[in-house]
Amino acid sequence: MSARIPFLNPLLALDDRTLLARFAEQHDQGAFEQLVKRHGRLVFGVCRRAVRDAHRAEDAFQAVFLVLARAPQKAAAAASVGGWLFGTARRVGSAARRHEHRRERREARAAQLVAGAGAPGGDFSDLLCVLDEELGAMPEEMRAALVACFLEERTQDEAARELGWSVSTLRRRLESGKELLRSRLARRGVTLGAGLLAGGLGAPARAAVPALNPSPAATILANEVLVRGVGLKAGALLSAVVLAVGGLAHGLVSDATPMASAGAAPAEVAPPIAEGVPWATVSGRVVFPKGHTVPGPAALAPAALKDASVWEPFAPLFDERVRVNAGNRGIADAVVWLRPDATDRRAEFPADRVHPALAGAKPQKHAVLAAAGQFRPRVVAARAGDAVVFENRLPVPTNVHYAPTDDGARDFNVLLGKGVAHTAKPLPALRTPDVYRSDIYPWMRGCVWAFDHPYFAVTGADGRFELKGVPAGMWRLVVWHEVAGYHAASRLGAKLTVPDGGSGPLELGPIEFESDDWPTP
Repeated sequence: MSARIPFLNPLLALDDRTLLARFAEQHDQGAFEQLVKRHGRLVFGVCRRAVRDAHRAEDAFQAVFLVLARAPQKAAAAASVGGWLFGTARRVGSAARRHEHRRERREARAAQLVAGAGAPGGDFSDLLCVLDEELGAMPEEMRAALVACFLEERTQDEAARELGWSVSTLRRRLESGKELLRSRLARRGVTLGAGLLAGGLGAPARAAVPALNPSPAATILANEVLVRGVGLKAGALLSAVVLAVGGLAHGLVSDATPMASAGAAPAEVAPPIAEGVPWATVSGRVVFPKGHTVPGPAALAPAALKDASVWEPFAPLFDERVRVNAGNRGIADAVVWLRPDATDRRAEFPADRVHPALAGAKPQKHAVLAAAGQFRPRVVAARAGDAVVFENRLPVPTNVHYAPTDDGARDFNVLLGKGVAHTAKPLPALRTPDVYRSDIYPWMRGCVWAFDHPYFAVTGADGRFELKGVPAGMWRLVVWHEVAGYHAASRLGAKLTVPDGGSGPLELGPIEFESDDWPTP
């Protein structure tokens, strides 16, 4: 039970806007670092083609992420963070070119052409610059689709989830974008087949990425773009950003293999651990019981959907109350938390046992988006004092009817037009979850559970959870699901011993969630 095993970085499961929110609101450096890892190849590919000098290209790369650090709200408001970074890299690249001496640039280009006469590399590089220019001039939604699928090499399913579109909508915008790009290139005398077009767009995704370590030249470039393109007076404000981003200056590694080596501490385990006090990272998976057929996705009947034509781009819509991974039987959206080893259900988690780096955490805002015909995330776990922000990104208005189970003063029912948001009151510690729903579109619903300590999690699509900084001792582990109720029908939870053997990972065996309330196929 105490064996050390590989485990996933939980930030990998968060979308770009959630990572931006964590950085903007909590100054979460790990979230910012994940954004750099996720989009660094895209940004450096654009900068490297915009500026032929390798050192200046690196300065441009650093400047793009300085701009992101100073204006994360601009990126969050765009159709996609990757698309916004592409456009920003183009603007920074233009600023970098203005800093180059025209004569030196012409001489360097002439020397390169002479040295590479007869080789295709220089011509292809020039072609990629043309592709960048035309891609930068495209409508935002088409550019977002092309950037996600080609420059960042996401699958169509991954891109659709990140952009909040249905797969069919993504495919339609991809095809429209490719046709528009071909026509614009043809006007410039460039003709590309589909395969070469995809290969040309995909080339920057494989560019090597420099370490994030802002230089004075990068600061100057970022300052220029912030003043010209973002409308801010940078100056002294940018100095603080440089200091903040400078704290992230270490080499970036690919997330193609997200599992850490066995027994190794995760790179993102944050806050130094208090000397002499053992802590652990407790992780595991909640799984559908063996001997039961895993229920498949339950599609909602189109005839039963109000305003059915609105949902056609997102079809089919599913009843998302129960989501089970067919591959590993993992149950998504289960809430997992620790409580004291006591039979008193009202026993509070002892404040003096909370990891010191977690005890003083600032209140957060958790975003719940109405998008693609659902509320996402469906289940929110939060800490007392946090707040939930509901935002409508549907093409039609919807309401949010929030119904606390223990305090009518926090009840609200608001109508949200497209693009409108509403922030709920700060959450108290809850003994039962608050629920929220759309009365207009009743399949859209979810729940919120808040705790008086930091040891809680919501299982991902594979059923996994992770609790960091757990103190050694005897505890109870509680698992709850909105359909199945409490695991083992126990609000008290199952006993859990965290060994007093120093910090490290503690992987639990699969937690089979037996319940008579699971749907039958």
